[in-house]
Amino acid sequence: MSEENIKKIVKRYKLLSSFWLFVFLIIAMFANWALIDSNIRDHSELGLEYYSSDTGFIWGAIIVGLNVVLQLFFYSLEKILLFLQQESSSSN
Repeated sequence: MSEENIKKIVKRYKLLSSFWLFVFLIIAMFANWALIDSNIRDHSELGLEYYSSDTGFIWGAIIVGLNVVLQLFFYSLEKILLFLQQESSSSN
């Protein structure tokens, strides 16, 4: 397997994984929105004032953190595969 093939394969799986991470986060954000909306309605039915400390920072941190971990994983995987490929070709 050549260096170019390894880079192409890693890039393809990086894009695919990033897409599914994005889809998962969108679903999680919609679930969070539905739960907060339900909580607001329940508070209004009981005549209570609703207070939320959710500023969106947590979602931002989760999105950035997961994306960084995913990118670092694929960067490391690509470097490891290239190193193994070089070792394999130098021993032959």
